[in-house]
Amino acid sequence: MQYKEDKEYVEYLKRDDFFAFDALFHKYSESLYAFALSIARETFAAEEITQLVFLKVWEKRAQINEHLSFKSFLFSVTYNETISWIRKERSQKRRIGEFLHSTSFSSNETEYSIEFRNIEVLANQLIAELPEKRKEIFILSREQGFSNKEIAERLGISVKTVENQMTSALKFLREKLGKNDILGLLFYFLML
Repeated sequence: MQYKEDKEYVEYLKRDDFFAFDALFHKYSESLYAFALSIARETFAAEEITQLVFLKVWEKRAQINEHLSFKSFLFSVTYNETISWIRKERSQKRRIGEFLHSTSFSSNETEYSIEFRNIEVLANQLIAELPEKRKEIFILSREQGFSNKEIAERLGISVKTVENQMTSALKFLREKLGKNDILGLLFYFLML
């Protein structure tokens, strides 16, 4: 019976029915989050991957085959996105290592302190430019380590709103920073 329900939801989804999308999101988001978390082993990654999977579902809704298991389709997409995230994460860590090596962070403690202070000032300036609610959400997530669900409960807003605000904040930071500054900023947030 579950398969039939999914088939009906997918049929409505393919007709741009947002309520069907919302129903599928509520039905599968927690299990996809747990699946992504079991592979990536990071809550932030699992949250981002789950959001990305459903974004892809919405964008590719017309191409989804309603005659196949939607649940299998979701888990397959989630697995692929998680593996992709792990590869990107390894690449970013390698670049951070190269950045640290190229700026002699590891060999010169005074230079390290100055560079870290500059990155901290830059991070705080950019965060201060964010709209008030977005800034609050960003600080709760990145500096205080709250999950999207915890932030939503604390602020009395939906998890989706938190996800959207975090996506907007991260996009803003990427647009404002050059390649080296992004690596420095990543290092800064890793050190928090």
